[in-house]
Amino acid sequence: MMPGGFMRAAEIVETLPTARLDDEALAAVRMLCEQRLPGLIVADEQGRVVGCLSSVDLLKLALPRYTLGEPLLARVIDEAHADRIAELLSRKPVRDLLEEAGHGIPVARPEATLVELVEMMTRHGCPLILVEQVDEGGSLGVITANRLLEKLAAAISEASP
Repeated sequence: MMPGGFMRAAEIVETLPTARLDDEALAAVRMLCEQRLPGLIVADEQGRVVGCLSSVDLLKLALPRYTLGEPLLARVIDEAHADRIAELLSRKPVRDLLEEAGHGIPVARPEATLVELVEMMTRHGCPLILVEQVDEGGSLGVITANRLLEKLAAAISEASP
């Protein structure tokens, strides 16, 4: 813990697998599922983080657009049709998914507090935050929503009698 008793972003970063823009989308989704990640970090050919796709973003892509916000239409799609929709993911590169549904990944300073991280994550609606060293331009790692919740729960438990 940093001086003052506050936990900082640099103390809870993780290294997560990264999908590349030209990776097959289905392989990237499988990686997300196998690792139980809340989202995919997407990097360019030089390894620089260019965005992220949350699990919810990926689920949206598995549905025909006309069903979004229309529960009655979604109800009439049978399982065979759903399999054909999911098959479309196997024909796309991650680049296409990022263009269709992804967003930029929020960037935090290493000294950001847990409260700052929670605010940033909720404001951006992204389950991942990239922690970068501004002076050096390098990435320290990523903070996931699960890791942040784990640290918040631990802090509450410590504070409780």
